[in-house]
Formats: sequence, structure tokens, C-alpha cells
Amino acid sequence: MKEILYDSAVMGHHSEYISHIVEYLSDNATDKQYYFVVSEELPAKFPDIVKKSESISNIHWVFIPLLEISKLYSQNIITRSFSELKLVSRYAKELKAQHVHLLYFNIFQLALGFIRPKFTISGILFLQFYRMSTKSFRERVKYYRKYMTTKLYVRNSKLKKIFLLNDDKTVKYLNKEFKTDKFRMLPDPIPALTPAEGFDLRQHYKIEESRKVLLHIGSLGDRKGTFEIIESAALIAEELQSQICILLVGKAGNLETEKQIADGINKVSAKTKVKILWDNQFVPNDVMKSLFNQSDVVLMPYKNAEASSGILGHAMDSKTPVIATGSGLLKDIVLGYGAGALIDKVTEASIADAIGTINLSEYNATAVERFVQEHSSQRFVRTILAFQKF
Repeated sequence: MKEILYDSAVMGHHSEYISHIVEYLSDNATDKQYYFVVSEELPAKFPDIVKKSESISNIHWVFIPLLEISKLYSQNIITRSFSELKLVSRYAKELKAQHVHLLYFNIFQLALGFIRPKFTISGILFLQFYRMSTKSFRERVKYYRKYMTTKLYVRNSKLKKIFLLNDDKTVKYLNKEFKTDKFRMLPDPIPALTPAEGFDLRQHYKIEESRKVLLHIGSLGDRKGTFEIIESAALIAEELQSQICILLVGKAGNLETEKQIADGINKVSAKTKVKILWDNQFVPNDVMKSLFNQSDVVLMPYKNAEASSGILGHAMDSKTPVIATGSGLLKDIVLGYGAGALIDKVTEASIADAIGTINLSEYNATAVERFVQEHSSQRFVRTILAFQKF
């Protein structure tokens, strides 16, 4: 049997997921033939992924020309949905594949509401509608648009499984609401990273031993609560300020946001004893692992709390408590596993209050360890590939 694993993007979790699958297939024999249909950028940006599959006879690579991907990405979301499904269908026909795994299902939702291809499909869905806010008119329109799209594609007989990351509650709702069993929970894999040898966070950033290190890492900006974190430094109780260091590590989404972050740090630093540092780069994985291991708290007051977060997984793997948004999927995971403190609203005042009152002794290390074990890359791959007929 021939199966395609398709993803036209390569950065972030896209390459990570492909790497997990390749590594699993390298260690587990199967008579299926797997064709990775991916961007031609992947071997240049992540040569190790392709290299570790060289001796595996049932792993094959098919690279999509960049020009073709650029044409797809230049289209509006409706046109692209149909165009990209047409592209996938072309590869499935050429390779004589019976099943296609869409590693990013979102873009195909609309097209699959109307088109039934000759092959069967499974896919990973990010940011579905169930946990979306419906407070404003615009939010309600978006909610019901996604609802109707889901209602259309779930009737597609060629669509066999739709995986949702870490969200068993939403899986149960969607299956009941649409009278199906197609939705399945998928454990978002936590990569097993090795810390950088000899790296000392406090020495590297010149942070006093007397200060607790509060880490805010990843892509920085408004939706991550970055500005509120910076502003919170001035609202932390004065007697605690000299005991706190807020460490930002990561890049802003654009130059305007970068300037806002830099200006905000300069402005707030002038009126607080909290040390605020910004390492304006994406650090290597081994350094990132060291940062998670050696920080006291991870700050993740994300404004979009409906989705899972790789940062939460890294923090839990390093046994480092988090301060996170008290709503959505993040709330369910943090609360359910005793992984840290929650804030009701993403404001500088609520973040400052959480920083001042978080009780690290309440951290449930046993439950957190169970979460980490349940979210191994092996379980992630076994769930996707199933190794059974759909």
C-alpha cells in the first residue's frame, strides 16, 4: 500500500512533525510505502531529516517546486483550498497512492466540503471553531462560518480521520454535534531535546543568583502577551522587584513590533527594579532546552488560548511551572495537570499579580510527568499512521 504525507510548509512544527515521522519509520519496519510530498526547501533547510531516511527502503521523497508553492500561497484562502487539493490529487494519481495524510488540514477544509477525491484522507486540524469566542458580531460570523464548513467536510466519505492536538473535550463535542467518529485526539509531541553542554543561563545573561528568572520565549508580539509582560514589571510589588528577572528570548513578527518591544523595555526599565532582558534571536534547540531547564517560571499569557502550545510542552518536559491564560485549551491542560498558575485576563496587572503570588510548591510534578509520557513522538506517529485500515 502507498501512502502520501503532504505538507507544503517547512518551518516550525511542520518540519518537526515530518522529522518525528521519519525517525519513527526508520526504527519500525512496515510493508507500506510512504511518500513525503514536501517543499523543495526542506532538504536545504533540514538536511538531517532527509539524511536519516537514506537507508530506509519504504521512505521516498517527492519535492514540490518552490514556484508552484509560491503560486498557491499568493491566492486567497478559498481559491488556494481548491488549488492545493488539486495539487495533492495530482501527486496521488502519479504515485498511485491509496491514502493521503494532510499534516496541515486547515487549508483543505472548504474544498473537501465539495470534492470527493479518489483516495482516502486523514489530517491534522489546528484552531477549530469550538473554543472560539462569540462575544462580538464579527466573532459569531467567523464561528458559524467555520461551523458550516465543518458540517460540509465531515460528510465527505473519503475523509476518514481528523486529528485535534491535545483536545479531547473538543473531539467529544465535534463527534457528538456532527454525529460522526471521525474526530480523534492527537497528542502534540514533545521533542526530546538535549541541553547545551556547559551553558549557564545566569552567567550567559549576567543575572544575579538572587533573582528568579521568568522566561518568555518564541515568536514575540501582541498575541503572545509580550507587551503586557513588559508592562507588568512596573506593577510587581516593590519589595519583590529586585528579586525578578524577565527574560525575553525570540524574534518579533516584524520591524514595527520589534521597535515596540525595545521601546517598551526601555520605558518600563526606567521605573522598576525588575531586570528585563531581551535576546533578540531564535536560539538553537540545545540552548532553548537549557533555558527551559534553568528558568524558574515560563510566561505564556497567550491571547489565543484555544490552541495547544509547543512552549507548554517544553516547559512541562523541563518541570518548569508556567503562568498561562486561564481560558481555552491552555487552561484545561495547566489546571488538569497542576502545571502552574492561570490568569483570568491578559493584562499587565493580572500578570504582575500572578508573578507575585505564584506558589511553586503547588506544582504537580507527578501529573506533569504523566503528561510528558503521554505526549511522546512515538505515540504521536502511531496515532497518525494508525498501522491499520481506515
